[in-house]
Parts: sequence; structure tokens; C-alpha cells
Amino acid sequence: MDNRVMNNISYGLYILTASNGGQSGGCVINTLQQVTSSPNRVAVTVNKANFTGYMIRQSGAFNVSMIDESGEFSLFEHFGFTSGRWSNKFYKFVYKRAENGIPFVPEHTCAYLSGQVVQTVDLGTHTMFIADVTAGEVLSDKPAMTYAYYHKNVKPKPAAAAAVGEVGERWICNICGYIYEGHLPDDFVCPLCKHGAEDFSRIDENGNVTEQDKPAQKPDSGKGEQWVCNVCGYIHEGPLPEDFVCPVCDVGAENFSRVE
Repeated sequence: MDNRVMNNISYGLYILTASNGGQSGGCVINTLQQVTSSPNRVAVTVNKANFTGYMIRQSGAFNVSMIDESGEFSLFEHFGFTSGRWSNKFYKFVYKRAENGIPFVPEHTCAYLSGQVVQTVDLGTHTMFIADVTAGEVLSDKPAMTYAYYHKNVKPKPAAAAAVGEVGERWICNICGYIYEGHLPDDFVCPLCKHGAEDFSRIDENGNVTEQDKPAQKPDSGKGEQWVCNVCGYIHEGPLPEDFVCPVCDVGAENFSRVE
């Protein structure tokens, strides 16, 4: 299947934020939708590997900042390319706090809303949070950014990205445009859109995307076992010992599920 067909489904793009235990974080999502109008409820879906999802599971609340067409790629880099486990995404970053105490992004966004979780749905690799909308504000009249607009106008073009110096191999994510420099591991996962190495293409010295150098997809049997923590989304590679303790949230092996 040509995964680029999915690019023709247009979504909005959002910054999902949450707080827990005095710490705040956020990530990029494209999965916000209104599910009922009375009561006013929305759903967001988050990869279990995202620390923001862990904070929502713990606190039961979140904010969604709706990116408008003035948003630059640096905004997606800031919230999409690093994990909140290891960095404070709001350090020296302009933000405001909503009534629920959780930060939202006031710049390059046309609106925000606050959600209080009423139901959680396990979708395997992702978690869906269904929430009552408890607050919200329209911040500008600028058009909301769609996934299609992002692909056409915001994400880096391969040739332009490859023109900056010679640093060895360069790979581009066919889904979101993220550029990886160096040898691409077979088990690499894009930090922005969470797609694997099979969705990357190599950029040659002239800035052209080549098809023949795509990393081969490893058969399932070659990957070994993978286990995901049901609490925080941490991924463990290899057999899971019975006395294993999650290094992120300290829960035991009974709280892990095997990734098929």
C-alpha cells in the first residue's frame, strides 16, 4: 500500500498539553474531533509513547491549542521532536494557563479548549481520551491550519533541507517531512508523526529523494519482543522479566502489554 494516500485525509493540527505533579508538557496531534454537542464532548487520540498521554492518564485533564496558518515549522519542532520526559517544553516559551491550570499556546493559534476526561479507550498503540469541554476561547480570526496546508506550505522541502552543508546521510519522513541526519536505524521512529523507518526516503547529494535507498522493513520475527507500559507508554525491547519495573513510572511487569 502507498501510505501517501493517507495524506489526502485532511486533519487539523493541534498542540495537546497536560500537567501532572507540578510538571507540564505537550505534543503535536492531529486527532481532535467533537463527538457530541449535548453534552459538549471531544475526543483526542495520543500515542502511548508520548509523555503527554501519561500525564493525561494521571490527571484526567488537558488543553488543546488549535494552530493557525501563521504557525511555523519551529513550533512543530519544539513540541514534536523531543520528549517531555527529558525536557521542559515551556522553559523560555511563551504560554498562558487556562482555568484548569494547564498551559496553552497563545501565539500562532486561533483558539484553545480545555477538556476533562470522562472515558478512556485503549486502541493498542494509542489511547483515546473522550472529554467534556469545560472552557475555551477564540484567540484570532486566522484560519486553522490543516494537515494538507502543513504539507504544502510548512514542512521543509527535501531539496532545501539537504542544501545546508554535507553531513553524510540524510533521510526524510514521507509522512511529515522530518529530516534525519546520519545512518537510519531499522527500528527508528519519527519523533514527530511516530511512523517507522519504512516511511523514510534517502536524500541524495543533490537534494533529491531517492526510492532505491529506502531502508528495508524488517520482518516481525527480526524485531524481537516489544512491551509497552500501559501507564506511561515506555517501550521495553526483548523478553520482559517477571520482576521488571518501568524505569519511567515505577510500575511492575503486570502493567505491560506485548506489542504485536
